[in-house]
Amino acid sequence: MKYIATALLIFMTAALVICGTLLWKRRKETGDYSRTIQAILSWGAAFFTFTFIFRTWAGTAPADATLFEPEHTFVPLLCQMTFFFYPLEVIRPTMSRAKLYGLLFVPLLLLFIIGMCGGIQYTSLYTYSDLWQHIGEFNVWFRLLTLLIMLLYAFSLFLVPYDWRRSSADRGFILCYSVGYCLLGVLHFSIQLTHAHWLVLAHQLVWMSFFVAITHYELNERLLVPNAAVEPHEDEISHTETDQLWRLITLSLEAGDHWRSPELSLTSLAELLESNRTYIGEAFKRNTGMTFVEYITQRRIGYVVKTIKEDPKANIQELFNYVGYRQRSTAYRNFQKITGMSPTEFVENLKK
Repeated sequence: MKYIATALLIFMTAALVICGTLLWKRRKETGDYSRTIQAILSWGAAFFTFTFIFRTWAGTAPADATLFEPEHTFVPLLCQMTFFFYPLEVIRPTMSRAKLYGLLFVPLLLLFIIGMCGGIQYTSLYTYSDLWQHIGEFNVWFRLLTLLIMLLYAFSLFLVPYDWRRSSADRGFILCYSVGYCLLGVLHFSIQLTHAHWLVLAHQLVWMSFFVAITHYELNERLLVPNAAVEPHEDEISHTETDQLWRLITLSLEAGDHWRSPELSLTSLAELLESNRTYIGEAFKRNTGMTFVEYITQRRIGYVVKTIKEDPKANIQELFNYVGYRQRSTAYRNFQKITGMSPTEFVENLKK
């Protein structure tokens, strides 16, 4: 098992170094610090795994047989704090960054300082009997409390408010990031309770997959953050009012530019209008001859096409972001479906 874990750690170290390097080379494309943050996190994780290999084989790593070993309890608090930087950069919460960081980091930092620098004498716990026998000691319940707090913090990302007008990332990806982050926290907590070897291997695999998935999303899927606001054009929406429901639909789509929200769906629109999917879908067919998805796609791509025709130098990715796309592949696929050309080909065709 030791050899398997070591081989996996070596592979994991190489993958993390590659991820960090790729993100660092293209860090200036985003207009924010997301790729810089993730590159540093990748290299930091690679350094940790690399040194852990040598410490394990040199016999200087803390014994895995003890429960709640102090280093494995308090040092991960620092790792947990750093994992918040990337999602907060792409989510761009409406509340003050300083206030948010204070709420998230100060409690964890205090726990780390007390745990590692407070001069506490820790009792070694090898079995659950030892744990039960010494559960009343401060050093024991304090370590257990720290692990529980760290586990709860892993779920705090779900509480960060998401505003599609400010965020440059897809909500689905943010949720996946949060789930992966929670899974890492649960695995770490379980390892400290059981020291099961299969959990250690699972933790390493999830850790590596986590960074690889983020790198893939950053380099291949995420649309870049707009550097400047895109000026709205006169809406091209049809104002046909053949029935009351369609009038309510058009009004709701215009309210707050709801038509370009990444969260817009037939279900969400039906809930907003207190109707049902069937009636809403029939209203689109009846008044536009298109399905809901076809109509919204036409509306968004039509806006992009109109803007490009007026200004061929307009930033394509900023336009896609403005009309509600957060994934490059989806935006490009829909653009080609509507125009029959890629955005690059479309711009080149205008210059002829």
